[in-house]
Amino acid sequence: MREIDVHPAFTDLNGSGPDPDLSPLPVVARVGSFSMGWRVEAHAHQRGQLMFVTNGSMRVETRDGSWITPPGRACWIPSAAVHSAIYTQASKMQTVLIAPELLETLPKRCCVIKLTPLLRELVLQAVAINNQYTLHSREHRLMQVLVDQISTAQQAPLFLPEGRDPRLRRVTESLHQNPGDDRSIEAWAQIAGASARTLARLFQKETGMTYSSWRQQLCLIRAVEMLTEGASVTNIALALGYESTAGFTSMFTRSMGESPSNYLTRWSQETTASE
Repeated sequence: MREIDVHPAFTDLNGSGPDPDLSPLPVVARVGSFSMGWRVEAHAHQRGQLMFVTNGSMRVETRDGSWITPPGRACWIPSAAVHSAIYTQASKMQTVLIAPELLETLPKRCCVIKLTPLLRELVLQAVAINNQYTLHSREHRLMQVLVDQISTAQQAPLFLPEGRDPRLRRVTESLHQNPGDDRSIEAWAQIAGASARTLARLFQKETGMTYSSWRQQLCLIRAVEMLTEGASVTNIALALGYESTAGFTSMFTRSMGESPSNYLTRWSQETTASE
C-alpha cells in the first residue's frame, strides 16, 4: 500500500495551485485521483473541508472513528481536525476547502452528509472555475451558495465510533477483520480479558453504543463498501453473518432509507453520470 507524507496531493485542474491555507480566496477547490488502497496520512487544515468521490469509495478516519464515503455522499471535516483518508477503490475525488471566517454555520464535528444534486453541481462548478475568481464576482456568489448548501445538508448514518481501551480494541479489531463473527458478548469477554458486564460498559462508555448496535453499524458500513465493490446482496448477507437475505435487507433499509438493490442502482447511475 502506497503512502503519502503529511498532506494529500490535491491539485487544481491545471495541475498546480497555492496551499489552500495560504490562499486569500474564501473557497478553494481541489481534485485528486487515487489508486485502490492509497492512504493519505494524518494531517489537518486551517480550513473546513468538504470532500467526495465521483467514483470509487473512501474512508476518512480520526481518533474518534471512521466515516465511509461512497458516491452520493460527502464527508465534512471541520477546521483543525486531524484526519487521514483511505481510498478503498480507485477513486476520483473532488473537494472544497472553506475559509475559517465562513465556518460558523457549518458542522463542528466530522460527519457524512447526503450529497444533493445541487450541492454536487456547485462543487463541480467550483472545481471547473479552477480558483480563478475575484471577490464580489458571480463566481464568488456561487461559492457563498455552496457554503449555504453545506449548512443545510442532511447527515447520513455512515460513522463508526472507535474506543481506545485495549480490552475493547481486541474485540473491535477482530470484528473489523470479520464483521460476520456473531459470537455473543460473553464469548468476546473471554478474548478481551474482561467480564461481559465490563465489556458492555466499555462499549457504551467509549463508543456511545451497545455491543450489538456497534456491530450492526460495522456491518452497515461494510455492506456499503461491498455493494460498491460489486458484491451481490446475497453474498454480502452471508459474509456479514445474516441467516437470510431478508434480514440483511431489512437492516440496511432501516438505516439507509432504501433497499440495497435501490442503493446499488442509484450508485451505478451516479457513477456513470460522473464518467
